[in-house]
Amino acid sequence: MKPRTTGILLLVFAITAAVLRVLGLHAPLFKMPFLIGGVAGWLLCAVLMLAGLWLVLRGKASWNLTPITVKKLRRFQAIRRGYVSFLILLGLGGLASLDTLIVGKRALMVSYEGRWYFPFVTQVLPAKTFGLDGDAEADYRELQAGFRAEKKGNWVLMPLVPYDASLDSPPIIEEIENREGKVFIQGHAEPFSGTAYSVFVSDTGKKRQEWQFRHGLRQGEMRGYDLNGDLIEKGRFDKGAQVDYKDFSDGKAASFKDQGHPQWRTLIYPPAAPSWQTRHYLGTNSTGIDVLAMLYGGLQQSLATALLYLVITFTLGIIIGGSLGYFGGPLDMLGQRVIEIWSVLPFLFVVMIISSLVQPTLVILVAIVAAFGWMETASYIRTATYREKERDYVASARLLGAGTGRILFHHVMPNVIAILVTLAPFKVAGVIVALASLDFLGFGLPPDVPSWGRLLHEGVDNFSAPWIVTSAFTAMAVVLVLVTFIGEAVREAFDPKKFTTYE
Repeated sequence: MKPRTTGILLLVFAITAAVLRVLGLHAPLFKMPFLIGGVAGWLLCAVLMLAGLWLVLRGKASWNLTPITVKKLRRFQAIRRGYVSFLILLGLGGLASLDTLIVGKRALMVSYEGRWYFPFVTQVLPAKTFGLDGDAEADYRELQAGFRAEKKGNWVLMPLVPYDASLDSPPIIEEIENREGKVFIQGHAEPFSGTAYSVFVSDTGKKRQEWQFRHGLRQGEMRGYDLNGDLIEKGRFDKGAQVDYKDFSDGKAASFKDQGHPQWRTLIYPPAAPSWQTRHYLGTNSTGIDVLAMLYGGLQQSLATALLYLVITFTLGIIIGGSLGYFGGPLDMLGQRVIEIWSVLPFLFVVMIISSLVQPTLVILVAIVAAFGWMETASYIRTATYREKERDYVASARLLGAGTGRILFHHVMPNVIAILVTLAPFKVAGVIVALASLDFLGFGLPPDVPSWGRLLHEGVDNFSAPWIVTSAFTAMAVVLVLVTFIGEAVREAFDPKKFTTYE
């Protein structure tokens, strides 16, 4: 892609994201800059605008890559494991950018009485918009079920995973069916054991009767209620046969016999096992949040964290390391002592202190991790700058009258920052592990923010629900392995011993 075309795309993306944010619209892809927070999102949009404007004004027809750089890129493509991992990680990034098109509790499209609505963009539409009572936001999952039952031509299109990644834990209700005298949960092979209930035909929100089942047969107590929720009857069963019955309504309970819906239901308490019928494809966690939705939200958080972390650490590392390496002397001596002192500060204690004072956000956590992570980059840049400033081309630039700024930013830095390419993958892996570790220990993101570390912690506390820990561990392992493969391939492809101008 040409520089000018890249600049135009960056400008269009940044301007569109800013305009949609001002209008209160939340279109997928364009809301990605604001996943890391409002202020940080605006700063990122500004950076993208400036970068795009700079590329457009440069007016170059194509990227000027040196022959050595071309060889390095071809070498990277030849390392299949790393190159394929890079493509897969790009695909995961693209999938994460689709946001509510893939995962979310708001409908993608609603067709109601000949009109179309797009709740995933406008976000909040009151229930009365679709003929329901109340000004609160519509529950689109229930709306979809209601439209299907009415069969009036109205319909709701939900995302692939119709649950939010946080604070969305709807009750899971399974239908009970009778098979040759025993009851089963629909789609299950084992007879049902637990509590089942029926609802009133006239008001499906109110419970009519409640039974206890064991191995598919009624076993234990039965309770019956009227429309006011008052207990009007009680019975007892043993192996499916009624052995006791009491009427607390002076004989009126018999009139409610035919008012109950013939279909029985059971409420599944979290954590719930994976189920295609409820569309909890990887089950739910201990609070009823969909595991797959939480993994998706965690992927978004991890990618946003990695991007923000790289920007902060590389910026600090280039500025500080470049200054220490180029100017040397007392400045370098002072800087080295500061780095040595700062590097021995207890990272975890600092996080604990800050977490006790304020509720950490993603930006705050990344800033804390970056405050301890820039020193490695600065050390590499310092060493490389020391080496490069003694090259003949730097001496020639000085003789030609070039100033310090021009020598540093136009000659030394372009030859130094190439080292960041090999550092980036390992930095990404490190910050993902750091963020997950903090969440695992309870010093990370707020509870309403999806997190792999918190999900892993819940899985460790609930080994009886193996789908939780398995899903979290697999997601982290896959991403970290991909990043590691990319890092190994980049390090091998950009090895200066393989490509050098001093042959």
